[in-house]
Amino acid sequence: MVSFKSVFVVLAISTSTFASPATQKCSVAEKLSGPPSGWEIDSGSRIDKEKGTIKLRIGLVQENMSKFHEMAMRKLGRKAFENSTPELIPVQIATPGDEMYGAHMAQHVIDKIIAPKSESKDLVMQWLEGEGLRDVATLSPRLDSVVVEGSIKQVEKLLKAEYSAFVHSESHDSVIRTLEYSLPDILKGHVDVVQPTTVFGLKSMRSMIKDVKPYTEEEVDNIMADVDAQAVAGCTGSSITPACLANLYSFSNAANESVGLMGIAGFLRQHPIQSDLTTFMNRYAYFANKAQKFTCALLNGGTCPTSDSTNNIVEANLDAQYARAITSNIPNIYYSAGGNGPFVGGGENTNEPWLEWLNYMLALPDSSLPNTISISYGDDTLSLPNNYMVAQCNLFSQLGARGVSVLVASGDSGIGSTCSHSGQRQFDTSFPAGCPWVTTVGGTTGTTTEGAWSSGGGGFSEVFARPSYQDSTVTSWLSRDTAHTAYSTYFNSSGRAYPDVSAQAVNFLVVLGGSASGVSGTSASCPTFASVIQLINSQRVASGKKGLGFLNPWLYSSAASAMNDITTGSIRGCSNIGSGAGFVARAGWDPATGLGSPNYTKLLAVSQSTA
Repeated sequence: MVSFKSVFVVLAISTSTFASPATQKCSVAEKLSGPPSGWEIDSGSRIDKEKGTIKLRIGLVQENMSKFHEMAMRKLGRKAFENSTPELIPVQIATPGDEMYGAHMAQHVIDKIIAPKSESKDLVMQWLEGEGLRDVATLSPRLDSVVVEGSIKQVEKLLKAEYSAFVHSESHDSVIRTLEYSLPDILKGHVDVVQPTTVFGLKSMRSMIKDVKPYTEEEVDNIMADVDAQAVAGCTGSSITPACLANLYSFSNAANESVGLMGIAGFLRQHPIQSDLTTFMNRYAYFANKAQKFTCALLNGGTCPTSDSTNNIVEANLDAQYARAITSNIPNIYYSAGGNGPFVGGGENTNEPWLEWLNYMLALPDSSLPNTISISYGDDTLSLPNNYMVAQCNLFSQLGARGVSVLVASGDSGIGSTCSHSGQRQFDTSFPAGCPWVTTVGGTTGTTTEGAWSSGGGGFSEVFARPSYQDSTVTSWLSRDTAHTAYSTYFNSSGRAYPDVSAQAVNFLVVLGGSASGVSGTSASCPTFASVIQLINSQRVASGKKGLGFLNPWLYSSAASAMNDITTGSIRGCSNIGSGAGFVARAGWDPATGLGSPNYTKLLAVSQSTA
């Protein structure tokens, strides 16, 4: 069995107080053996460390996280913590059948449960004061982190680090990062993550698009002429359209709701173009009331221009066009999150995007939160520090407890490509796909017979243990599937398994810059499945119920029988391990397609019988 090792170094334990911050012993907090794949030192860049600045977010260790996770998922009831104060009595359960199912938590209640010790903030502030940075440090609105901005030289002194310019070999993007930093030993147990430091993010984080194929007008005409000849109404022999999905997934007669809110997360300077959405809806939308707009929310330096000359529109247009087409008149909002860390030569000076986006979402009032959100982006797990992923996953759990159904794409490299890490052969995994607090969407292909898409991501997390909601399901698969046994040493069978569900991933007809193209990837699967969930959430809201919130306990229990089970195809990869390496679609759950693709009519019926 592969030994999965954490990339961060545990700090030495100390229980003393700051007698003199300048003389406190420090230990390495995180250390990378080298930059992530694709990155290298940019020897031609000169950094002005006096004028260049970095904005650090110093995350404080939150208390009672395991208790909160129990409250947010398990069937515990009102008396689960009878010694708690009234504010801490659990008021949201994600397990169907529980007396509190659907009564979502307010953020201030969550914050009270998991609030860091006041000592943690005090120690960090004392440390910053000793380094001359107290006056430029602020406590975050939710009191869970300290944000401080200083020159690169000041930050290097603070963290006992050396920042360098790195360049990506393919994109030629440049960022300033460090491969190692230290913290005072006194902060052990008080600080859990400091960024931007070792997370490169810009090109390890990526949209889950595998392929883009431009179409000529003649090709589009031919594609649409194939519609009438297909077994599933609206489907063509070579492309996926909204009408095809409506019939394939049984939502063509969904109620035309206008309540609720569908959210789309956007990163890496991607943004949708309104004129392309209008063209797409006029040509391909299948319903009569064609809402053609989305709202843009800008955060952390994000942008949402009306036109684009840099082609940063493929992911955003795909997400916006299919979410809009499926959700009919339900309001849609696109969250444009900037942030890639400080660039060489000045430029953008913001934190990395994930933590900034998650903190932005959790700061929204309940009335502004979406019922469902689609995220078609991810990172390679081995490109990220473990403590960073844990911190993000904890924030995702809070979104679910607030009543948001969060769906993420599983990836487009099957079980991986090179599959060799630190001299060991190992299947690759993706984050946040491997976080147990999100619903991960894999890929399928074919409409007459729907099968696993060979490039769809799937596997078992090296970081997160298998959650209780999927334990019996995954244990059953491990015992009855024999195809995986030849490769069992290359994945962590006790880890969180994904995908949870799946949807079409190949040749989605999308309008880009006024012209049609075919786009493939789980970037298409995710907004498709998420939009079907939003149809259900809006129906629940319209009938006076709460949205489904965190989906997975529901999906793995009462909703499992409402899925289209996928039993053909497989996901592959890792050519250095063997041509047969991968996972095969079987009856029931499997790591190729999860529980299967959505059947809206059946899922709606199950949701209507759920409180």
